[in-house]
Amino acid sequence: MFAWQTPLSNAWQDSLVSSARAQAIGVDSLLLAGATGFIGGNLFVTLINAGLIERMVCLVRGASVADALARLRASAVRCGLPHFRAQQITEANIMVGELGSAFSEIDLARLAKASHVINCAALASFSTHPQVLDTNVRDTLRFVSCFVGSKTLRRFLHVSTAMACGTQCGANVQESPFSYGETRHLVAYTQSKREVERLLRSTYPRLPLVVVRPSIVVGHTVLGTLPSASIFWVFRVVHGARRFTARAMNRLDVVSADDCARAIALLAVKPSLAFDTYHVSAGAEAPTIGQIISAMDEATGTSGRRYSMCRVRDFGKIAREVVGRDRCGSGRLIEHALRLYAGFAELDYTFDNRRLRDEIGFEPLPFTDYVSECVRTSRGVGIVEQMRWDFK
Repeated sequence: MFAWQTPLSNAWQDSLVSSARAQAIGVDSLLLAGATGFIGGNLFVTLINAGLIERMVCLVRGASVADALARLRASAVRCGLPHFRAQQITEANIMVGELGSAFSEIDLARLAKASHVINCAALASFSTHPQVLDTNVRDTLRFVSCFVGSKTLRRFLHVSTAMACGTQCGANVQESPFSYGETRHLVAYTQSKREVERLLRSTYPRLPLVVVRPSIVVGHTVLGTLPSASIFWVFRVVHGARRFTARAMNRLDVVSADDCARAIALLAVKPSLAFDTYHVSAGAEAPTIGQIISAMDEATGTSGRRYSMCRVRDFGKIAREVVGRDRCGSGRLIEHALRLYAGFAELDYTFDNRRLRDEIGFEPLPFTDYVSECVRTSRGVGIVEQMRWDFK
């Protein structure tokens, strides 16, 4: 076992569940948007385990209530909820729609009853999807407008991303509202999340807003890549190639989806918070690329040549090694994606999480400790198949 690895401990998870149950007593009605997504699905399961199923309504897309219910149950099972407990999710937990919906009078009345709202909904794609800005900015603002003047709303928790900070920060990014001047972004997704943060604060200054910014969310500490293979395929490529454009000592601030969900759940239901902005991140404990590769070596039972830096122009060759010469279309997509992720890795960011640690005792499991589960659940699954989670 490597020096940085620690035995799996359930202390943080157990304390979270008991704490959330105790503090959720003050939650009259909780509305969750984005409950079928990666973070939202794990959050939904966490909230169910905290005893909130009868007080939750989820905004879910669907052709009908039955269709939306089937999607929500399937997502919850994928995120670890036993099948028999998924049957406890009923039509009473469903509101059919999405952020940009024109809600009926009946649904507006249901929204008006919410004491707590968690918005995990977003188009979280790193592609150049034309709907990214519309969904993540315009539709989010339209959704929030439904709660303006609410006398029952006590907290609106908006899930952003730590990389909304842009590419011009120092190595350790602080937990604080941004100065919303011009900044560079690698993808439209992070730009949209920064813009909607700015507009939420300026347009609705009286909204009881709390912004939560997860860092790189990869895998699940128990289920590995089964809930989502998002981003893990990049680690598989770099591990196999033993080369990337970032230094081996560069840190990658990774958290699991279930630790992220636990943190969001507590921030949502805790009666009072010291701040209105938090990172959900590994922070100073973020592993280096070299440590991650070594942990993957142990998980796969293999070792390869020493990791070395390469140039961007080498990504084409790496992509061909992954998919073979007969799948040039997939190879070009991998090459393009590697360029994007290399931009993030080269930043060498860690996201300060001292606020969160002080607020809820946040102790995420290190990525190097659960990467073996991600490796195990990825066996037999192709790189291109896993990429689809990120390039919808």
